[in-house]
Order: sequence, then structure tokens, then C-alpha cells
Amino acid sequence: MRKLLANESLTIGAGQALSVIAPVAQTLQITQGRVWVTVSGQGDDYWLSAGQFLHVAADSHVVIEAHKGNSVVQVQQLSGRLPAVSARAGFSKPLTPRGTPATC
Repeated sequence: MRKLLANESLTIGAGQALSVIAPVAQTLQITQGRVWVTVSGQGDDYWLSAGQFLHVAADSHVVIEAHKGNSVVQVQQLSGRLPAVSARAGFSKPLTPRGTPATC
């Protein structure tokens, strides 16, 4: 299992899955496709499409699977710390030129 790195872009092929650890609180921004995401210790799974994001707490084990086509996930480090059992999904504005989620 590998660690998610801040400012990395993950390309996941259709039907493929990645099992990763978020060493710090991070945002997973979906920039292409549709993914299924599960975070260990969470009661819910998440279906996310391009334009949606998921905040995950530090030390979270995350599984991301692409659905029906290649998907791209942009990883960004959060400036604050989320509670260990926290995950929050939502919609965001397009990424800024530096690649970080725009402030809502």
C-alpha cells in the first residue's frame, strides 16, 4: 500500500482500484470520470464524479475505484487537521491555476 502525496495526480483505469494511505489530511478532487471511494472506519462509501471532492483525515486508509472509464483524482494537502473519523464530500469550483481547489 502506498502513501498519497500532496499535489499528485492519480490516473485510475476503468475497473481498477488503488489502495492508499493519506499520511496527512487531504482533499481528493475528481477532475475526470467517476469513482467509488471507501475510507476505512467510515460507515458510508462515496460515489464521486468530476467536479466533486472528498476530504479525508490523516492516517486514513482509502480505496479508490474507477467506474466505466479512466478517472483522474488530484490530491491536495489540507491546511487543517480533520478528526480521525471524519470524511466530507461535496462539490467544488474548478481548480485554480496552481491546482488547488478554489475557495467556496
